Amino acid sequence: MAPNLDQDKTTMSESKVAIVTGANKGLGYAITQKLCEKYKGKVYLTSRDEVKGRNACEQLMKLGLNPTFYQLDITNNESVKKFVTHIHDNNEEVEILINNAGVLFLKDAPESKLVQAQQTISVNFTSLVFLTEAILPFMKSGGKIVNISSSSGHLSRIPSEDLRKKFSSKKLTLDELKCLVSSYVEDVTADREIRKGWGASPYVVSKVAVNAYTFILHRKLASQGITVNCVHPGYVQSDMTHGAGNIAPLLAANVPVQLALAPREIGQFIWHNGSAVPWGGKDPRVYIDGRHV
Repeated sequence: MAPNLDQDKTTMSESKVAIVTGANKGLGYAITQKLCEKYKGKVYLTSRDEVKGRNACEQLMKLGLNPTFYQLDITNNESVKKFVTHIHDNNEEVEILINNAGVLFLKDAPESKLVQAQQTISVNFTSLVFLTEAILPFMKSGGKIVNISSSSGHLSRIPSEDLRKKFSSKKLTLDELKCLVSSYVEDVTADREIRKGWGASPYVVSKVAVNAYTFILHRKLASQGITVNCVHPGYVQSDMTHGAGNIAPLLAANVPVQLALAPREIGQFIWHNGSAVPWGGKDPRVYIDGRHV
């Protein structure tokens, strides 16, 4: 008899919920595995592909773990609303949200730069924001939000000083951030993004925007006892990087899980070694990773 992938943990408090997006493989799968091992509540393994998501749950169950699968396409607002309704109807409080789902076009991708920009911003930023804002009403005091970022999310990766100042302003609102990111897509459409100082990478813009959103959330939620951090997990071996990378997913999952369970930092950009790095400072790839960039 096939296992019930949607079964509840009868021995644990059903009000305590952790959610991991994009969790059917790679880093998201590894994070889910570690949460199932360490977290004392229900762990939602969510993915857009239902078959792959259920298969991932089955693999974790073979390890003696008990994730709960939910089909969630973060780029589909109706899918997000359905999931939030499920949380509401089950009287669940979200204690942990790990926004892991994302997309990266490699240099040999055949899609046009406009398509790459539109899709990258949509998945990595716009959809992340929509899901998070929908989940917030169900977050309890003491909750944790962890946004999976990248070394590309460091502010130094944006060439324009004026744009860096806009992203890093402590007065920046979410609506202003959305407008700023939309202006990037408009500049790509008009083939002027380089001249405007955005640089050539949609992924960089999307992750810088995720970090800016993280700090906006921190300013908004700190007084409610909700901790928000963003983390560069390292260059993770994954399908996204076509198997390249220098850190295995299970190892890369350590810092995000630590931030979800017992964060030492609040409202920070955390590097893969667990240290908080100045978002607007020097590129940590140089002084931490020893890279020449």
